[in-house]
Amino acid sequence: MLVTRVISGIVGGGAAVFIIYEGSWLFFALLSFLMLGGWIEYTKLVRAAGEKMPCGTIAVWLLAVLFALAFNSVKGLTLLAVLLPFFLFLRTVFKYGRIRPVNSAYALYGTVYVGAGFIAMFALRSGLIGSYFRDDFAAVMLDPGRFFMFLVLFSVWASDTFAYFAGRAFGKNKLCPAISPGKTLEGALGGFVGTVAVALIVSLVFRFSVLHGVIIGLIVAITAPLGDLTESVLKRTCGVKDSGALIPGHGGILDRFDSLLIAAPAVYAYLVLAA
Repeated sequence: MLVTRVISGIVGGGAAVFIIYEGSWLFFALLSFLMLGGWIEYTKLVRAAGEKMPCGTIAVWLLAVLFALAFNSVKGLTLLAVLLPFFLFLRTVFKYGRIRPVNSAYALYGTVYVGAGFIAMFALRSGLIGSYFRDDFAAVMLDPGRFFMFLVLFSVWASDTFAYFAGRAFGKNKLCPAISPGKTLEGALGGFVGTVAVALIVSLVFRFSVLHGVIIGLIVAITAPLGDLTESVLKRTCGVKDSGALIPGHGGILDRFDSLLIAAPAVYAYLVLAA
């Protein structure tokens, strides 16, 4: 199991680095696939709990948002932002007795949980936010889109890796035993320190602002474990062990990208506010 996990992690990580570096339609296609796959996994989780989900409609909406963002269509994004709640409201009205308001709440929760993370990754890789950090990128060896995605990705990987090994080596005190019995306070601390250290190292190596790099590291150190715990809560609520089985040794898309789904929007929000 561990060997399979390591091999799939190396192969998947290498492919991710290559696709992020290349960007363009390849990155768009990867995000589209992951986002739709993540949404389907979420739909199956919630259906396991007995709720009905508008799987196809929301999938189309998520893709439409990604296309609107790719073409910088503010009008398209505005229209889509209005259509989603309108659709959910109409659904509860015209399917009264079959669809409960809590069902639409599950749908909205999943749309934000899955959609915001992958959409934020696309926004980070687009590099548009980098235009507000011209002075900080004067000596950076990568363009803003590549750099920000690599910084977030490596920081999230550091969070998972350092937490895992610190937990195995020193873990004694449970972090959230009711949610995830395997996680410890010592592991969380190791993940926190390792994440900030990696973010600092990446910033120094690529000559990015140390201040922004450390702050982004702190943001990821807090939000990445939150993403992991959020998915654990979801799986426990729905009575499911793994969100899927697409990635050997890791489970499904949500199992592998749960940390990024929370960390990416948080980092993007910081960059917008700090610009």
